[in-house]
Amino acid sequence: MVMNIIRINHKHIPSVFNKTVACIGYFDGFHKGHQQLVKQAIEIAQKKNIDVSIITFDPDPWHIFKPEMKLYHLMSLSDKIQVSKSLGAQNFYILTFTKDFAALSADQFHDVLHQMNIDTLVCGFDFRYGCKNAGNVETLKKQNLFDVVVVDSINEDNKKISSSRIEPMILEGNVYDANHMTGYIYSIHGKIVHGFKRGSTLLNIPTANLLVDEEYVIPNTGVYAGCVSVDDTLYYAMINIGKNPTFENEIQTIEAHILNFDQDLYEKEVRFYFYKKIRDEKKFKNIDELKDQLVSDIKTTQNIMTSSNEVVKNTAKTWDKSSLCNALSLL
Repeated sequence: MVMNIIRINHKHIPSVFNKTVACIGYFDGFHKGHQQLVKQAIEIAQKKNIDVSIITFDPDPWHIFKPEMKLYHLMSLSDKIQVSKSLGAQNFYILTFTKDFAALSADQFHDVLHQMNIDTLVCGFDFRYGCKNAGNVETLKKQNLFDVVVVDSINEDNKKISSSRIEPMILEGNVYDANHMTGYIYSIHGKIVHGFKRGSTLLNIPTANLLVDEEYVIPNTGVYAGCVSVDDTLYYAMINIGKNPTFENEIQTIEAHILNFDQDLYEKEVRFYFYKKIRDEKKFKNIDELKDQLVSDIKTTQNIMTSSNEVVKNTAKTWDKSSLCNALSLL
């Protein structure tokens, strides 16, 4: 399926929009709350025989309000596009967020959506918009330009699932619980670059070193069971984040030993997936002790990932990885 991707300047809205049911939000992390919006939109769109659209904002509004602030995200804009497509949306609309856009009144915001030919807007119960966030679900319901459907809070452990709840978990290394709130494995994208080559030369456990795209939230230091996707294939991987204290590195690296894999990945764009933290980073007495621990970590990774069938399958579907490595072929 080819997705229509349109960036929109609210001052010059083109007349190219088909009538759609649209979900609206920032969608960082595309967690289960966000997914519920899309599910609801799909149900409505099928009854009306029209398409589903995702409406989001770029750049992050905080870039406009506090340009000096360094911001990190659970997803890039291109990630959101891919997940929207996997969830079944046909269109992805990007409203360019500017100071002028932020200053729109609630009625002006409604008119922008009307010009985008929105038939029904699906939003979360706490959606806010317009100048000084004066708009909310009540003001949306009062206008008569399009229908409005409000989705209640989606909870985990009796608390609302939100991006602001997931981000601290990932920063702490608790990716396992964070993954429960999305239904797929947290991941970051980047390019494989040359590292210190100790894995292949000293340890006989080769690793791929990731130069990560800067905007991602990076999990805490430690060793993780997870996956690496290469082209359209997902492989199990043991992933390390840290400064390799045994070798006293000065810079933090993100490197993965990919199980049952022997290809040259240098300069290739890949994605690292963090399923569960195995252990904290540790300084070892010597190389032999380190190698013994890494061999143990690899076995632990294999055991953890082979018992994680559903989340691995859902991750492959979310990121359009049509092939699974040999270790996953029995799932």
